[in-house]
Amino acid sequence: MKLSDFIRADIEPILDAWERFARSVPSASGMRRASLRDHARGILQAIAADLDRAQSREQQSEKAQGRAPHPASDTEAELHGAGRMVSGFSVSEGLSEFRALRASVMRLWSESSPSAPPVIDEDLVRFNEAIDQALAESIARYSSDKVKTSRLFDTLLSSLPDLNFILDTDGNFIYANKAMADLYGIVPDTLATTNIGLINGPIAGIRDKLREVVEAKATYRAEMQRKVRKGLELTYEYLLAPVVGPDGSVDAVAGMVRDITERKAYEENIKRGQNFDVLTGLPNRSLFRDRLQQEIRRAERSHSLAALLYIDLDGFKAVNDRLGHDVGDRLLQLAAQRIQSCVRATDSVARMGGDEFTVILSGANDVPQVEIVAQEILDRVGTVFTIDAEDVIISASIGIAVFPMDGTTPARLLGNADQAMYVAKQAGRNRFGFYTADMREAAWARRRVIEDLRHALDERQMCVHYQPIVELSVGRIVKAEALLRWQHPRSGLLLPAAFIGLAEDTGLICEIDDWVLGQAVKRAREWSALLGMAFQVSVNTSPSEFMGREPMKCWDTHLARLPTARTSISIEVTEQVLLNASPTVVDKLKALHEAGVQLALDRFGTGYSSMSCLKDFDVDYLKLDRSLVNEAVGDTDQRAVAEAAIVMAHMLGVKVIAEGVESIEQRDWLKSAGCDYAQGHYFSDPLPGADFTALLRLRTPAPVQRLDS
Repeated sequence: MKLSDFIRADIEPILDAWERFARSVPSASGMRRASLRDHARGILQAIAADLDRAQSREQQSEKAQGRAPHPASDTEAELHGAGRMVSGFSVSEGLSEFRALRASVMRLWSESSPSAPPVIDEDLVRFNEAIDQALAESIARYSSDKVKTSRLFDTLLSSLPDLNFILDTDGNFIYANKAMADLYGIVPDTLATTNIGLINGPIAGIRDKLREVVEAKATYRAEMQRKVRKGLELTYEYLLAPVVGPDGSVDAVAGMVRDITERKAYEENIKRGQNFDVLTGLPNRSLFRDRLQQEIRRAERSHSLAALLYIDLDGFKAVNDRLGHDVGDRLLQLAAQRIQSCVRATDSVARMGGDEFTVILSGANDVPQVEIVAQEILDRVGTVFTIDAEDVIISASIGIAVFPMDGTTPARLLGNADQAMYVAKQAGRNRFGFYTADMREAAWARRRVIEDLRHALDERQMCVHYQPIVELSVGRIVKAEALLRWQHPRSGLLLPAAFIGLAEDTGLICEIDDWVLGQAVKRAREWSALLGMAFQVSVNTSPSEFMGREPMKCWDTHLARLPTARTSISIEVTEQVLLNASPTVVDKLKALHEAGVQLALDRFGTGYSSMSCLKDFDVDYLKLDRSLVNEAVGDTDQRAVAEAAIVMAHMLGVKVIAEGVESIEQRDWLKSAGCDYAQGHYFSDPLPGADFTALLRLRTPAPVQRLDS
């Protein structure tokens, strides 16, 4: 039998014998059988085919030296070399596979003809030449792929800014990527003679750890800070990993040094953001609570006092709405700095959110000391701020709670200080006040009212009463003012003074204003139809509706329901709105005017507005405050002021409505002074809608403005 035929016929026994040896190679021990045998089978089949081809002596000689012509496609031997390189075989392991393959064929071939004398025939010579050729192809491909992989590996590591390197166990460099070589001036010719112990810089932080890694056969990882020049400190991450050989000894150590300064700064910013306010840099609510708890524990141990100041900036929202958020943010920053300047380094200032701050006075010896600090904060915050060439004036309201008298837990102290601050604000602002036991009941009452207020609209507890407005020259009811009332289930009928402030504090005011407008529009339609003319209802609007940046809700929807001219609705605004007229306020007033809604300036005479406001904002009505009307009858100076206001308003084309008329004397004086309209208890108390309708039926005026006019 020819050797080629023997190989084909007995290929499975040959592979079985070869596999038994191959399994002893460490890198092959975990390979699947199919993967291990595939290339060996292909190599044997290629050798058998080669033995069947005629060859010249010159071709045989070239093959014996591994220089046979290369076919167009990869040979099985080349695929074997590529596969073994990927699988992590060493060159010696690949060589041993070919020796085992040669031995398996020779042994089984000789055993197939045991009686034949050993001869050196041409088939055996050519078989050995073919094995040598296959070995050469496999090793060449293995080496080529190894070099390519090393080049790719080096390109990858050199593209990174990290310092990557490999050291032998004595600290001599075996490999250094481009970043490493460029930093230390390492060139290939000097690589093997460069020792880690001879270089400084970032890598110096781990050179003493090399021996520890080799002996422990364990990875070393650490972070270190190093000064690179005055004022600049960088943070590095270090990694040393042992390269353990098949015999368990450490052959080399792979290392990496990475500059993580930016990452650490980012992590620090994240961490700081969890505990510090981004805008002011002060501790935030979370860190404040922790510090307050620590201060309480310290005060308990030392049997001393600790004071908590709760600070709210008066007028901040108006500034923020009028001048914009950028100015508002800058104002908060400057206010925070001023508050900090009033306390010691051992005290703690925090921003609770919005325009609220807290101060923890550590080791306060007595109450007068706390008062001195609180007054200094008021003085500093009340001083004019200049921001973007704009003078800004605000004040502060401060509530104070003292440990242990006013509370022994952070929550109790904070709640009591907050309540004291609220009382100070209600008392006129720009002041401080200590928590008292009476405030606790007031606080609970306030919370109950707020909770009830949240459900008042849904449960139909709100109602609108309407007060007639009389045209003085003819004595007829020509308008009405919509006045909100709350039919509280326990407290009875409440006037706005009892709850409007809370509605503004909690943000419920816009929803309430919207509901009142809807009721007013409904009544304006009803009474216009009843009287056959456009009947006007005036609506009080919260300053926050105008001064906030949010659009006015539902106004267009409500006004669209009016079948007559939209002058059936007028809105009443306070002097505060016009004095703090930001572009937002101006735009909203302009939009309402363009929609036909008329504007009334409410409570004129109680603030600082001038007559120029009437012209600047196209005011239609000026409402004299009840205090001015009441004092004018017996005070000639006040009467002169009121009469001058009436004359000047008329000169500007503005009509005048007097509020709070209680007597015939007041009515007669206002009529003689030329006042256009009046309202008050003298004419009628505010009435529910149905009662007002009945009143109109009794006092139906002659038509003044026809619906079709």
